[in-house]
Amino acid sequence: MLDLQKLTLGRLLATRDNDFYSKLMPEYFSGMSLVLFDKIKNFYKANLRLPSIEELLIVHKDVALQDYIDTQILSDTNKYETIANAFLVGQLQDHYVREDTIRFLDKFMDDFENYEKVEIIDKLQEHVLQLNKASPSVDELFDVGELEFFPKGDDFTLYPSGLSTEYDSVNGGFALQELVLLGGRRGSGKSIISLNCAFNRFKQGATVAFFTIEMRYKEVYDRLLSIISEVPFLDIYRNELKEDQKLRILQAKVNTFYQPEPELLKLVDETTRTKDFDRFELEMKNRKFPMKDNRFFLIDDESLNLSRIDHYCNLFSSKYPNFNMAVVDYINIIKIPDQKDWKSQIVLSDSLKSVARKYNITVLSPFQIDSSGEARFAKGILDFADRAFSFMPVDQEKDPNKLKMLTSKIRNGKTINFEVFMNWPCVKIDPSQSKVINEQLLPGERYGSEESSKDL
Repeated sequence: MLDLQKLTLGRLLATRDNDFYSKLMPEYFSGMSLVLFDKIKNFYKANLRLPSIEELLIVHKDVALQDYIDTQILSDTNKYETIANAFLVGQLQDHYVREDTIRFLDKFMDDFENYEKVEIIDKLQEHVLQLNKASPSVDELFDVGELEFFPKGDDFTLYPSGLSTEYDSVNGGFALQELVLLGGRRGSGKSIISLNCAFNRFKQGATVAFFTIEMRYKEVYDRLLSIISEVPFLDIYRNELKEDQKLRILQAKVNTFYQPEPELLKLVDETTRTKDFDRFELEMKNRKFPMKDNRFFLIDDESLNLSRIDHYCNLFSSKYPNFNMAVVDYINIIKIPDQKDWKSQIVLSDSLKSVARKYNITVLSPFQIDSSGEARFAKGILDFADRAFSFMPVDQEKDPNKLKMLTSKIRNGKTINFEVFMNWPCVKIDPSQSKVINEQLLPGERYGSEESSKDL
């Protein structure tokens, strides 16, 4: 019977094909085949090339391994030249997925009665995430000579950040597959700035996901209503709306999220005259008017972990071709073992970058900074960011609506510090009122104090 693990290892040692090796993972092997693959892997790490059979045996001098190679791997019955490398990799992946899923389901069903619904969903999503990591499907090898001579418009799209027109005019904004991190003190407005960035991307026709961990979805939703209608947030949040404010919210939300369907516009006109807002709510629920193709989703999950982020991004990317941004509010409180350990924080940053690459989206996430301006818990979270910013108020008395945005890191572009104009009552950024600033700031001035933060 054909043993694909042995055939794969025999082919690898005979050809020493780096491209073939790059598509193989330890999860695809078992028993002595796994031992042999680990030896090959260790040799590669030490020498940056694949070993010959002679080199492998000289290095390890393992009698059992030598016998396995001689009688199993180099056997004449282990040579099938007509079988393509891609077929071998695909079959090994399929076998791994089947076997690992069987093992998972056996354990899952043994403990099934002890799980609550959230744990059931988590276990299933974690298993899918594990399979995805061990089943790479994206091409990673490119021959430069065969690539297009000139870049096309859709090869690398940059989207305005929504923070500063001047910044965007120089650096182009934010790109797909980028991880953007936004640093601020506790209570300084990180969530509000992130929400403005998300809404700005939505206005450009994209579907956006906003993951909220600390704040309830209602708090985020009220802020979003304030941004689109320019009705003061606190009036919405405290349920102290006047009739004219309700009409502004009604019209802004319809114009922003719904298609201009005649019956809907007629209902808006009637409500404008009658001020019967209860009837309007009822009609909207019953008649299900068509919304625009791009959507703005809020995911309210105080137990948010990496597998759920991956699950929702997979869901949205499958259903909405225009899904291209996810905001995770915020990176430091995503659930992970040893959550406040610096190593775990770096894993979170690395994983969010992987999500951005995997789903071809921009991932933006705020992070906390301390009084010195450094990232709390782990400086290393910035290692995986393509762009990172920290911000502070300009002057609470003279310019209460201005923030200084400092570029901490930029992978492709020019380091620029700039002002952001914030309409705090309506929690709305106006990027057209920003301007570039170049002065050097002292550490204390740069990051402000706890007292200077905004409680919104």
